[in-house]
Amino acid sequence: MSTIRSLAADLNLSAATVSRALRGAQGVNESTRSKVRIAAERAGYAVGKKISTAKTMALIVSGKSESEMHELARRYVIVINEEFAKRGWRLHPVFVPEDVTDEQTMVGLLGDAKDRGAVSGCLMIGRMPGEHPQRFHKVLADRFDSNVVMISRHDVLNGLSGVTPMDYAGGVEAAKLLLKAGHRRIGWIGSLGSRDNASERMGGVLTMLRDAGVSLECELWLNDREILPASDFAEAITRVLPADRDAWPTAWVCSTDWLAAKLIVWSRSEGFEVPGDLSVVGFDNTRIAEEIAEMVITSVVFPYEQVARKAVELLESLTASAVTDSVVWALPPRVRSGQTVCPLG
Repeated sequence: MSTIRSLAADLNLSAATVSRALRGAQGVNESTRSKVRIAAERAGYAVGKKISTAKTMALIVSGKSESEMHELARRYVIVINEEFAKRGWRLHPVFVPEDVTDEQTMVGLLGDAKDRGAVSGCLMIGRMPGEHPQRFHKVLADRFDSNVVMISRHDVLNGLSGVTPMDYAGGVEAAKLLLKAGHRRIGWIGSLGSRDNASERMGGVLTMLRDAGVSLECELWLNDREILPASDFAEAITRVLPADRDAWPTAWVCSTDWLAAKLIVWSRSEGFEVPGDLSVVGFDNTRIAEEIAEMVITSVVFPYEQVARKAVELLESLTASAVTDSVVWALPPRVRSGQTVCPLG
């Protein structure tokens, strides 16, 4: 019996393209779609009939707890569920606590996913757990025959296939915006709760500042995954600011919109107007943060929905072919204009 893989080989197309053409999905031109459908009919399939049986895919989410899944993970899950449904895939969810530290526990959590319903592959949201997550990479690859797609910059850089936002490029764009507005005294506030991503974003900021002959004025790292009282924020930022208020930064880049909102609220309490006296750029376009700030935050936005859709597309390609090398797709950000940046002076 013909399979998607054999049809793809006969037509000199990728298995993912053949699969999309047979499902009527977007991303395939009409000429290719027609060629695939004709070949499928000749192989004994009626147009529209599925060639392969429904697959079961594991969706692994790591975090503090299932009930406290962070906002970004929820956005990913919604899109991934939609994409799985379009393909007729069965979903097997697995939650991995971020405090898992040994391979044996990880194997136990994943064992059920692989054993139930002949799971074909897995997609993972969130960073692999533990201080040395690379130890778990082989566990995933062995369990799912290398049909693994990650949505995590850290794990992708450690050799697994995946789709990731370009955090470094986001930092470049944030700094470029402030420099173009005339700011030269620029500070940084980073999130300890997502330090990997924040460090990449800071790297982009530092590169752009260095190229412009500008030094970073202040650097502060805070844990925004926990409740951060206004008094604690005020105490922390005061420690890194110079005694002379006239020497304070005229602009800040914050690695999350949550931190940007905290900064805006604190600035008002100090008598500063945003953006008149202080410009602020955040990341991730978080609506709740804007409610706290009571204004639209100028934010570096990553195409998270596209990341999720591309991750499912990559998983489809991996499970339909014999590819064993890791594949990485990186998607660039854009700046969403808001109310928190204006030209200096």
